[in-house]
Amino acid sequence: MAKKKSTKEKKTNDERILDQHHIEYEEVSFDWINNGADALTEAKEQGVPAESILKTIVMQANNDAKDYIVVCLSLIHEIDLKLVAHELGKKQVHLADNKNLINITGYVHGANTPIGINIRKGFPVYFDERIKNFDDISVSAGKVGRSVRLKRDDLVSLVSGKYIKVSEN
Repeated sequence: MAKKKSTKEKKTNDERILDQHHIEYEEVSFDWINNGADALTEAKEQGVPAESILKTIVMQANNDAKDYIVVCLSLIHEIDLKLVAHELGKKQVHLADNKNLINITGYVHGANTPIGINIRKGFPVYFDERIKNFDDISVSAGKVGRSVRLKRDDLVSLVSGKYIKVSEN
């Protein structure tokens, strides 16, 4: 008799990392077509505050090819690069080159995650201080459209993250 194929997708590397560290999480999928508008609607319908869904921004500091940093902030907020540079004591920071992102992080644009980037690449991770308002947050699971929802403190601890101010509004 043939085995039934599982309807559940294979775990991502990031989910395996969470499993190895005995961190509880929930697999979440969001529809990121239409610039995330559908994802925000889905989140609202599920009772998930949009502010607790994080995007992962990869930046380069001081034009140094070896000085990359990761900043996680709410999907609905913008980042102030000058403020981030000031908060980190850097002369300047700018967004990493999207065309080269997979070579820098190992992830395609839209799949970057603080979990894998920190564990595999060692890049420091900073979180918008406003996420302290949420016990549970969602971050990419390393695949476009796939996220994990977990305890904020578990994630911050796993990646040795620090809180900073990333924008004035």
